[in-house]
Amino acid sequence: MADNTIIQQGFFTSDGCDKIIKLRSGVDWMEVTNHTQAALHPNPGVGVKYFWQKPMAAGTGNEYKKVNAEHTLTMVGMAAGGFTYRDTTNSPLGDPIATITAISTAAAPVVSANPTTGIEDNCIVRLTNVTNASQLGGMDFTVNNLIADTSFALPFMAQLALAGTNGTFRVIAYENSFYPKKRYISKIAVGVTTTITLTVTHGFTVGQKVRVIVPAIYSTTEINNQTGTVTAIDAGNNTITLDIDSTGYTAFTFPAHADTPFSHALIVPVGESGELDYVNTFDDATLNTDYIGMVLGGGANGPGGVNGDVMYWKAGKSFNM
Repeated sequence: MADNTIIQQGFFTSDGCDKIIKLRSGVDWMEVTNHTQAALHPNPGVGVKYFWQKPMAAGTGNEYKKVNAEHTLTMVGMAAGGFTYRDTTNSPLGDPIATITAISTAAAPVVSANPTTGIEDNCIVRLTNVTNASQLGGMDFTVNNLIADTSFALPFMAQLALAGTNGTFRVIAYENSFYPKKRYISKIAVGVTTTITLTVTHGFTVGQKVRVIVPAIYSTTEINNQTGTVTAIDAGNNTITLDIDSTGYTAFTFPAHADTPFSHALIVPVGESGELDYVNTFDDATLNTDYIGMVLGGGANGPGGVNGDVMYWKAGKSFNM
């Protein structure tokens, strides 16, 4: 591709995971070179150059890889793990609705589903119309422990008393535009401070102010509409700790299927009032997180590279398409 069509270029050191490159505008082509592997001749051979252009499908591209233990290159088409163009302003919803066959009563509920197209660990799904678990209807959840076309887990959800059966879900590819985001509450631990578990990876940071919304059906009505400052986060358990003394408050109980319909318990960001100077200047939902960019698949034969690889990239617009 002619270099005079380049609109942006850069480099990064790979961590082995998929890499998101945010771009200043839409692009028609992109090229990535693995600078680290270019000087080597490993056996088996790995990719050193990758190319994508419109209208190649998501996840695809062309890979130029080294022949085993040689510097000679051979080109192969990539069916997966390549380039995925992303514009988060297009739609908040992802793949079409798919079928659920069961939700377990495990400590972290396991959702049985086939197919699981579009799901990967740490993505977000929305559940709807689940028989015997209608209390989960319309809620978003971060998922993990994906077993393709079999099941996935809801690691931050409270344990269900009654197993769910048939229902549907859809992948939420792109969340609402503005950060911080409101989040659904699944658990509250009361005490001198209050620790709250949220169903989706929350993204909150210490010092931010939030409002706690807890309808009567959840029992802990004493905390409803109170505002607190985040004093600690636990990424592994997806919790935030607030400086709200909830000693003696009624224990939190997540509603059951029989309790529907009801309003969900929420954490909502409020105010421009971080407790630390110059931290989180805009603490309410004022930061637009939408972007246009490219997701580069990680791995030895992906444009995202493996841990430690130095990757150079350039992207551009064509004069005609």
